[in-house]
Amino acid sequence: MRIIHRKVALILGQWVSEIKDDTKRPVYCALIQLLQGKDLSVRLAACRSLCFHIEDANFSEKDFSDLLPVCWVSCFNLVKEVQEFDSKVQVLNLISVLLGHVNEVIPYANNLMQFFQTVWEESSGESLLQIQLLIALRNFVGALGYQSPSCYAMLLPILQKGIDINGPDELNLLEDSMLLWEATLSHAPAMVPQLLAYFPCLVEILERNFDQLQVAVDITEGYIILGGREFLSMHASSVAKLLDLIVGNVNDRGLLSTFPVIDILIQCYPMEVPPLISSTLQKLVVICLSGGDDGNPSKTAVKASTTAILARILVMNANYLAQLTSEPSLSSLLQQTGMAIEDNILLCLVDIWLDKVDNVSSPQKKIFGLALSIALTLRLPQILDKLDQILSVCTSVILGGTDDLTEEVSSGDTMSSSRMHGEGSLPSKELRRRQIKLSDPINQLSLENSVRENLQTCAAIHGESFNSAMSSVHPAAFAQLKQALKMP
Repeated sequence: MRIIHRKVALILGQWVSEIKDDTKRPVYCALIQLLQGKDLSVRLAACRSLCFHIEDANFSEKDFSDLLPVCWVSCFNLVKEVQEFDSKVQVLNLISVLLGHVNEVIPYANNLMQFFQTVWEESSGESLLQIQLLIALRNFVGALGYQSPSCYAMLLPILQKGIDINGPDELNLLEDSMLLWEATLSHAPAMVPQLLAYFPCLVEILERNFDQLQVAVDITEGYIILGGREFLSMHASSVAKLLDLIVGNVNDRGLLSTFPVIDILIQCYPMEVPPLISSTLQKLVVICLSGGDDGNPSKTAVKASTTAILARILVMNANYLAQLTSEPSLSSLLQQTGMAIEDNILLCLVDIWLDKVDNVSSPQKKIFGLALSIALTLRLPQILDKLDQILSVCTSVILGGTDDLTEEVSSGDTMSSSRMHGEGSLPSKELRRRQIKLSDPINQLSLENSVRENLQTCAAIHGESFNSAMSSVHPAAFAQLKQALKMP
């Protein structure tokens, strides 16, 4: 019978796609019964087949939910009884799959925490088993959601060991530990001191290499969104060091993944952050002014995103951008990269904003428009040479409208860190990100008013030269401008 039972268990796993809806329940019951048997080979075969069924796109949680208590207990018992390393990994994989696919996890949370603690303590030196445990913990955190702090006493010491680059198993555990770190931040309802203290480890990790750059960026964003001003005040130097480490040392893809973090920092702390990351911002200016993009989509995206960040600074902290672009250290950096900038750097940025406005999103176009309208107040006669282009862009943005309040917030890679359990249960980080997007001060600014006021300032500064420049604007363009500004 043992051989027959094992073959039945294996066949049920191979026939997942052939099993009809009305047969799922009996199959689940049969596999759970086999999982409770006495023979280890049969139980392991049932364990393997259950994984296939639970991972199936047509898995019926409704037909499985009342079997969960028995399934958990059977898994816990099986891990204790099997001796082979591969067998332990197989059982832990089933637990991980269960955590990723069922909603009813919280009632079993205490038992799972005790189980994870025991397995971690007994798996010292068994990297593959610990990796599987880290994956299971990531799913566990996602399943607990806002209640994830209840497992911190067990979770955080494990996480701390996993992200320690001086640990004996760092090479094997770091990737999955960082994914667990990101998931922990994503689902945390509030920052806790232990998590706050871990951030400098991220700088140490990136100082070694950029293999985990994307998840490192997601972790950084998690700290900014969750930790707020407390995080920034405690780890300002680490944030500056991390961004300076990335910008200038990674490829275009790496830059594009990092720019949203810089943007959200400046949005939330427009006065404090720019001086803090001045070295990084100087590198962004160099990227903006360094030649063309030769039609390369990634280089175009990098330049557009970079200029959008600088435009935001001009809108939210104009004095600082003026200071940044006039610093001797920036001139030296430009010279080191072989660029001879004869014009005022702000004027050069105006040219880039005019050139890249069609390569950015609708909300960013508004930022470009606001920056260009502010540029009208520069006490430089050359700005009048660009007046018609500036007004054309601003008119287009005003009449085109922006969807900054209604545009769907991109979920990004953070949403893939754990399976979503039902509607309305977004991770804490995702909800906070949406709130930050909606509270962006740019949303409250009127481009129409900004253009109107700054045109008056421009006229006052340049007098007759301004009138001459305005007279050269095409009548059709001027008519559109009047429509945009609601001028009589």
